[in-house]
Amino acid sequence: MKLTGLAATKAAIRDLSPHFVILSGPDGGLLRRLAQAIAARHQKHDPQLEFQRFSEEDVRANPSCIEEAIGSASLFGGAAIAYVRVSGEKDASTLAALLEVADKGGPLPQGVLILDVGDIGRSSKSRKLFEVSPHAWSLQLYETSRDELLGIAREEAKAAGVSIDADALSAVVEVVAQDSDSMASEVQKLALYAGAGGVIDLAAVKAVGSGGREAGLDEAIDAAFSGHRALCAKRLEQALGSGANPVAILNGVGRRIRLLLQIRAGVEAGDKADEIVKHPRMGIFWKRQGEMVRQAGLWGRTALEDALSATLLADSQVKRAGSPDVALVETLLIRIATRAARMCER
Repeated sequence: MKLTGLAATKAAIRDLSPHFVILSGPDGGLLRRLAQAIAARHQKHDPQLEFQRFSEEDVRANPSCIEEAIGSASLFGGAAIAYVRVSGEKDASTLAALLEVADKGGPLPQGVLILDVGDIGRSSKSRKLFEVSPHAWSLQLYETSRDELLGIAREEAKAAGVSIDADALSAVVEVVAQDSDSMASEVQKLALYAGAGGVIDLAAVKAVGSGGREAGLDEAIDAAFSGHRALCAKRLEQALGSGANPVAILNGVGRRIRLLLQIRAGVEAGDKADEIVKHPRMGIFWKRQGEMVRQAGLWGRTALEDALSATLLADSQVKRAGSPDVALVETLLIRIATRAARMCER
């Protein structure tokens, strides 16, 4: 069955989906939220179902892992809701083959496959297979509307325990990239500035320098080195949910440490940090220069060298076949955030 736009969103919230669902659209954040809504409906119906996230790399390393996850109860637990994000027709067709088995009279799985194909295009054979199958939904979303962005902003502010006034809301919508993750990221950042029970107003928007950086690796790394553990965990989940590779995340952490070491070296040589970050060779966007100065002041050379050693160790572990790469990256970033939080308290 094919559902589009608002009808797709309403169905995910209201109805129990079949065992196979394909999600498509240009806004990865909205697709992820749709997947979570579908999973929540199934878990309410069957609390034994576990939500498991898989990457393209997982599927390529073990092509049968999704079939095993959704198939049936095993010695190690029950069937699962498998959420898989892929970026191309080749990987999508591999998983769509599981639906073909059911359509040809094979047994239906006890679990659920939620296949997120992003903005895959109208010619996708995999998506068409889901559209015509009696055992599947094809849910297609469009570009994120202004009303949807406003709704996400209000939800994030409420979840953070702050309020956001109408003028600030309008200002943020105007300057932030028009996707749900960017909006969520910006409001969460503003909420940290406003503080619990505070108000996000125009002054807060101006002070934080809201600009439109997309949610992802930079936000996760920023949160870690600033000591914001909860925000770091959220940003990392968003990055991984959008298909970020654990190795790419570690590379980003390494670059941040080396950048901060450069700033520290300049300060130790007698230069001022706020002048160092403005130099073109540093390549720091002007709206981020203040944050880099603050982090360089927070992190001493010894702490940065410790973080670099831990990052290099994690990198070597992640590159081993069969390693728990996501868990290793999560552990590293939370360790960095925890150390930064302790240093902030001094």
